Amino acid sequence: MASHLDGLESRFEQSIADIMGQMHKALKPLTHRSSVSRVSPAARALFIVGQPIDVTRSPMDFPQALTRLKDRKASCKDADSVLLPLDVPPKGLDALVNGLAQTTNCDGLIVTRPHKESILRSCTHLTAAARAVGCCNVVRFHKGAMIGTNMDGDGFVGGLIQQRGANAVRNQRCLLVGAGGAARAVAYGLVQNGARSVCVVNRTKARAQALAARIPGVRALDALPSSLNDVDLLIQCTSLGHNASDPDPVPRDLLRPPLVCCEVVHTPEETAFLRAARERGCDTHAGTHMLSAQLDAICEFLVARPEDWPDAWAFSSTSRVAEVS
Repeated sequence: MASHLDGLESRFEQSIADIMGQMHKALKPLTHRSSVSRVSPAARALFIVGQPIDVTRSPMDFPQALTRLKDRKASCKDADSVLLPLDVPPKGLDALVNGLAQTTNCDGLIVTRPHKESILRSCTHLTAAARAVGCCNVVRFHKGAMIGTNMDGDGFVGGLIQQRGANAVRNQRCLLVGAGGAARAVAYGLVQNGARSVCVVNRTKARAQALAARIPGVRALDALPSSLNDVDLLIQCTSLGHNASDPDPVPRDLLRPPLVCCEVVHTPEETAFLRAARERGCDTHAGTHMLSAQLDAICEFLVARPEDWPDAWAFSSTSRVAEVS
């Protein structure tokens, strides 16, 4: 028994050491660049967790989102929060979340690949959006609770509307390539906002079928059509695009006007998929629009008091979490 406890203690100490090492790496640029203000010891800590994490823009864009929140919401005018990146392997997620939940100055997490589904097991409460899509990309720590939501769908639709007008989604024929957590959220957002049709295709057909079974109003295709003449919005929802060596998610000869080609990957701003679509004459919509559209909402979710949240963010206990995992 003693050796077993010693082993548990050793693993816990190693987890804490790993967390502290990640925090030191994240904080170092902030304390050594004269162009960035030093972090106040009174600041509330927020983290974005994923792997790889060096493709995210959120830590750079968060200060502007916080300034906008303070300007528009009087109850947040004195908010002082900092968002830092943590590169977390899947096996380290539970230890990290459990450790951060014990702190008194960490208010929550933004969650990205590959943790959007596995983070559910740590949540004590979920919003309707997180339940519907079975994954979450934001977790708020509040009075012992861990409240999960998903803002990917609203972010994608909001970005489209900001860039292409109020009817950017309504009555549009949409095809999603990919069937992971981001695809589920985008599909849910498209259905909720009046798309005429939402279809999904994935390299693994069973995953596309599972997405369609989960989100009412979505249809799974057995394979990518030989022509996209019946598609208005083509949405690239896989993780392909971060690296120049990634294969094409869609054959380039299918990219023809008046198709609008959309991306959820935001780094680089123009992926190879978008560049190929642009060069073939299609309108394109970058993943940065999705990021900017949802970052203001994410900031409010992590900084504002839950009692001041909009009704759409109402949450309930995860006693039914099995239904969404």
